[in-house]
Amino acid sequence: MLKQRILTASLLALLAIAALFVAPDWLWSGLILSVATIGAWEWAGFARISNTWQRVLYAILPAAVTVFALQGLTLQVSLGLVVVEMLLLMLVVARYQKNSGKQGLDSPIFIMMAGILGLALFAFAMIQFRAVAGPSALFLSLFTIWAMDTGAYFTGRRFGKHKLAVHVSPGKTWEGVWGGAVLAGLVALIGTFLISESAPIPLLPFVLLSAFIAMFSVFGDLFESVLKRQVDLKDSGQLLPGHGGILDRIDSLLIAMPMFYLLWSIGALLR
Repeated sequence: MLKQRILTASLLALLAIAALFVAPDWLWSGLILSVATIGAWEWAGFARISNTWQRVLYAILPAAVTVFALQGLTLQVSLGLVVVEMLLLMLVVARYQKNSGKQGLDSPIFIMMAGILGLALFAFAMIQFRAVAGPSALFLSLFTIWAMDTGAYFTGRRFGKHKLAVHVSPGKTWEGVWGGAVLAGLVALIGTFLISESAPIPLLPFVLLSAFIAMFSVFGDLFESVLKRQVDLKDSGQLLPGHGGILDRIDSLLIAMPMFYLLWSIGALLR
């Protein structure tokens, strides 16, 4: 299983990097909107939408909202929406853990709205980030989150003793989170010396904020775990061998990439 996960992740990473640096803007936007659409199709399962046409209609909503947002969503509104999403993730995960897995998100409408918010913000950030800060900055941010996931996985397996949220995701530990954050910080530090774009703020605050965003990205993973547990799903889909569905691969990116987009965009304004 581990070999299959590594192979799938490697192929996806190579394709994503190739598209990031080579694809014209229209193709990059199309790819990101397609990812959001597939993600929304999977998300519909969390809301127990089984009717095919209802699921199709829901699947196109995040992409449609993203296209609308690209026409003029301001940085201030983006910041407000990201804060709302951060609070939502924390509250839902904390409540589920506190109630020993007995109380999560009960309203299908609320679950659907959360999916539209998360997927549309992710798609908007991925498209705008590339246009505003450039492919290298976006790649560094993506690699930082990948480093967080990798560091947390191997550190947790080797040193993990203290459970992070046992009722949400029993395999995650605090040792894994801290190990992942350290690796993410190192990637952010080294990456700033390798990419063409300079860090948007002084180096030390940038590394610390990058590590914080990487740590917070765990909430994206935990939030999806809550939704899957409510409908008794192991994976969001079966599209990716060894990983499950698209959401299982991008769950941590749904909140992390909007946060990184804001870091680079606001930092550029403060220079």
